[in-house]
Amino acid sequence: MADILIVDDDPGIRETLSFQLKKAGHAAAIATNGEEGLALALASPPDLVITDLRMPKMEGQALIDHLHARLPSLPVVVMTAYASVKTAVEAMKSGAVDFLIKPYPQEVMLATVERALTLAQIKEENRRLKQQLGEERDLLVLSAPMKQVMEETKAVADTDLTVLITGESGAGKEGVARALHAHSGRDGELVIVNCGALPEHLVEAELFGHTAGAFTGAQGAREGRIAKSDGGTLFLDEIGDLPLATQVKLLRFLQEGEITPVGSDKGRKVNVRVVAATHRDLEAMVGSGDFREDLFYRLSALPLHVPPLRRRTEEIAPLARRFLEEAAQSYGRQPAILSEAACAALEGYPWPGNVRELRNLCNRWAVLRPGQTLSPPLPGLQPSSTPTASSPWQLPAEGIDLADLEKRLIEQALEKTGGNKSAAARLLGLTRHTLDYRMEKHGV
Repeated sequence: MADILIVDDDPGIRETLSFQLKKAGHAAAIATNGEEGLALALASPPDLVITDLRMPKMEGQALIDHLHARLPSLPVVVMTAYASVKTAVEAMKSGAVDFLIKPYPQEVMLATVERALTLAQIKEENRRLKQQLGEERDLLVLSAPMKQVMEETKAVADTDLTVLITGESGAGKEGVARALHAHSGRDGELVIVNCGALPEHLVEAELFGHTAGAFTGAQGAREGRIAKSDGGTLFLDEIGDLPLATQVKLLRFLQEGEITPVGSDKGRKVNVRVVAATHRDLEAMVGSGDFREDLFYRLSALPLHVPPLRRRTEEIAPLARRFLEEAAQSYGRQPAILSEAACAALEGYPWPGNVRELRNLCNRWAVLRPGQTLSPPLPGLQPSSTPTASSPWQLPAEGIDLADLEKRLIEQALEKTGGNKSAAARLLGLTRHTLDYRMEKHGV
């Protein structure tokens, strides 16, 4: 049995449909217009809504739009006269799952209802699976700091406000983004975009899409990442690497909920929840002119901070065991085992690369030491070379040429990254814009 809400201004249709649904074993509630239907649905969400399209006060399409925004997993079936089938198809594009053409045989109506309910059940099962995967990937919530993060994550997950996740590289920001999406109730995909990995001249087209011939090499039209995340979540990782020109267009999208592909003047409304992440100090970048202030405040409506792994020592050994098991399965090896001494060594290491560094080391150990019990010294686990308060870097007595040092550091970063400017900028803690400026300044 399902709870079904009927929304129609025609009393004859309401009564007939209600009678047929109750006879089939369902519970039926009725509303005489879109406004009343929306109020009933929000007060007590049904399992299915069947609505007419043409009604006073609030038409069916407006009702669908409101329901899709507030209750994205609620299935809606629209009713329409034969002459307005095109309108019904448009309604399906906006969120309805099926439509009925008036007059319709009872068996057709019941079959449509069953299809819609079955589809909703499948989507709910998929959502639960996504939630489970989202919580488990690279995250273990055992420490007090991470418990606080996950409490905040679940509290804000079902809102449409943008979220800015901050934290060191490799700390697990993507895992938090996955958990946000999993708990959001959104049926669409989680689309992940690493802003720093996109070529600067293609960032806008990659995000917003493009028409055929919009630029050299654009042989056909292509849907952008934002459009692909319609009904779901867009995760913009390393948002600090986004070029200033693209920041302007992203801000406009966040304000209006509309995208315009490169080469087009026609906008398209989308329903996307945006989550951004960065390891940079965006406020400092705002001060230096590398990041737009208005975009920063728009993105940070709901800030979340992921603590570094060194502050989550309770999670280090369990994460390592999980990664060793996963790597062993992936490479067809017997899993390596952590001794107590190995666990102590892992917990005493500062993990400058955080969870990503731990996973990479576990992959190495799974291959080099299959089935063995791991004890110190552990391959690849070297003392941190990061200066600490007890051993700070000292300025040489003879002084240094700061400009020359900066030039050499830029050259070394470019050499390490094979000339990849975005990767070099990340190594130096700069934006692409700032790196380009300093390269030009030093003649690199």
